[in-house]
Amino acid sequence: MTTFEGLGRDEVVTSDEMISVEDHLAGILELVHTAEPIDLRLVDALGLVIAEDVASEVSIPAFPNSAMDGYAVSSADLASASHEVPVTLRIVGEIVAGEATPVEVAPGSGARIMTGAPLPVGADAVVPVEVTSSSGPGDATFRAPIERGRHVRWPGEDLKPGQPLVARGRRVTPAEIAVLATAGVTRVTCVPPPRVVTISSGNELVRAESQPGPGQIRDSNGPMLTTMVRAAGGLPFSAGIVPDDRRELIHAFDTNSGHADLFVCTGGASAGTLDLMPEVIAALGEVWKVKVAMQPGMPQIRGRIGGVPVVGLPGNPVSAFVSFEVFARPAIRRLQGRRDVARPTVTATVTEALRAPVDKRGYSRVRLRRDGARWLATPTGPQGSHVTSSISAADGLAIVPEHLTEIPVGEMVTVQLLLD
Repeated sequence: MTTFEGLGRDEVVTSDEMISVEDHLAGILELVHTAEPIDLRLVDALGLVIAEDVASEVSIPAFPNSAMDGYAVSSADLASASHEVPVTLRIVGEIVAGEATPVEVAPGSGARIMTGAPLPVGADAVVPVEVTSSSGPGDATFRAPIERGRHVRWPGEDLKPGQPLVARGRRVTPAEIAVLATAGVTRVTCVPPPRVVTISSGNELVRAESQPGPGQIRDSNGPMLTTMVRAAGGLPFSAGIVPDDRRELIHAFDTNSGHADLFVCTGGASAGTLDLMPEVIAALGEVWKVKVAMQPGMPQIRGRIGGVPVVGLPGNPVSAFVSFEVFARPAIRRLQGRRDVARPTVTATVTEALRAPVDKRGYSRVRLRRDGARWLATPTGPQGSHVTSSISAADGLAIVPEHLTEIPVGEMVTVQLLLD
């Protein structure tokens, strides 16, 4: 029988046995390095981080063109135009977008022009068609002067040669895709999405589609971690459910190390006789088993196997969820080369008291709602580390600092959002 003894003390964990959230996160991020960049088609770069600065090689617009449907004119011809004394110009042709035109605007004449069409020689402004009138197809009447350059898109107004388009470290969005395509960029160098292998360990776990037997529970951590990895920008690979067995755990790491940039595992991190995760990681590489001053999620693991970082999270689903947000998600973002590894935060007013243990940072799951100019934060219900409904209803994690055990109703709290 496995020996299982405590230390006969009054407290389970004392403050001097714990490390801070910041220290553990820093230790994880020290193990993480951005992957080598790859060359991709522009449309395949969406959501990835640009690895090199990209500058324009062209002017956009490349030629002066109309910003309106109207008439291309010389502003000098309309200098004296007014409602009382309108000016009528002879219309010498029509210019449409996408076609070169031989039309030239001489003094006393104008040309019908469509949006995006090239401005003809002799014209320096465009008058919208809505503010003109005509007595026939060959003329147009104007009742106000117009300044030079009005409703004209000039060369280089949008982009100039050498102008930065996307900076290194910037995540590619549809807007970046648009500006790069405009400049004729068809391929970019990006950091590839990190490959993250998830391991859900525990003898008690069965797949979600299975009927649990006596003492068994459905595995929620595996599907949760897979989707959290994907939401964070990683490429998830699931090793499935692995029992609390040394050989099985070693096999899971060994068979997945060839396609892993990061391991994220749950379970086996605490003080039970079958909590084997630290021992297995140590046998394959190096490991740090720590107690972090936080609730939920005190038992944590970080390590490295063959150069691949390992983030070990507690097995309780809420502890795993919160710990992933605090530790694993920043690691995945760092692997992507992203600078914004942390979630955004808001300050909210507490509507129900938030509590945390002495010397531990509390992460309470809360709903947020607007009340005029302020946010209100309300706990999602029971906050136990097994209560998955507390995370499914949450908009954010309200942070109770280590030096406090309670934030009363009406006081302010920092809330780490669970949405970008």
